[in-house]
Parts: sequence; structure tokens; C-alpha cells
Amino acid sequence: MGNSVQILAKLARNAQQLGLTVNSQSQSAVVIENGSNDLTISYQAASIQAPMGGVDPSVSPFLGIGTANPGKIVITGPGTAGTVGSVIDSKVAAQVLQLCAGMANNIILADSTHLASAGGIAELQGSSDWQNLGQ
Repeated sequence: MGNSVQILAKLARNAQQLGLTVNSQSQSAVVIENGSNDLTISYQAASIQAPMGGVDPSVSPFLGIGTANPGKIVITGPGTAGTVGSVIDSKVAAQVLQLCAGMANNIILADSTHLASAGGIAELQGSSDWQNLGQ
């Protein structure tokens, strides 16, 4: 699931099917209308240094358990409060969280001061089938 453009396009289509308003969509982000607190959905690629199991990644880059890590979906709100409630602050935001939780990816909740690259506000574990695979 490392194909971020397709993942974001699928999230945008699913949001529209749920009746949510997609304000903008690019190859790197989807912005969903949430009143004055629009939510930006982006993708943080998995950081895999080498697959496990003694496989040389330069010879066989797609083998090994470590390559199963799907990366992370990031939901960012514009606030600065640093709380989950400041990002998931409405019915629309809850629907966006549920929409993203339908993927196997971990979800990072972030805001303008608690950036995803620094761990964000909170990280929600994806599907239990993916635990201990990769990161």
C-alpha cells in the first residue's frame, strides 16, 4: 500500500460517496470541508531500512516481512491545541477518521504545531493483522 497517489484518490472518492465535500485533491493531499477547521489527509511513506530475514534489499527489495508496512495516513487540522478533540471536533471529522480507519494503515492525528513528522498528537494503530510488520 505504498502507492500514495492511488490511496489518496480512493480516500477522496470514498469521501464524496459519503456526501463529504472534497475542497481540493492533489497527488500529495486531500482537503475535506469541515467548517472553519478543514481537514487535510496526506500519506507518510513507511521508513524501511532493510527487510527482515537476512534478505539483501539491493538484490531482492520486495522480499522480507519489513516490506509489508503500508505507511501511515495523516489527518491534519489547522488548530494548535495539540489535542485529539481539536482535530476530531465534529461529525464530519469523525466520518473522516472512520473513512481513514477503513484502510490497513496507521493513522496519525496532527495539527499545525504538532506535525506528523514529529509524531503528531496521536497515532492510531491500523489493522491488527499488520502489527509487528515493518515499523
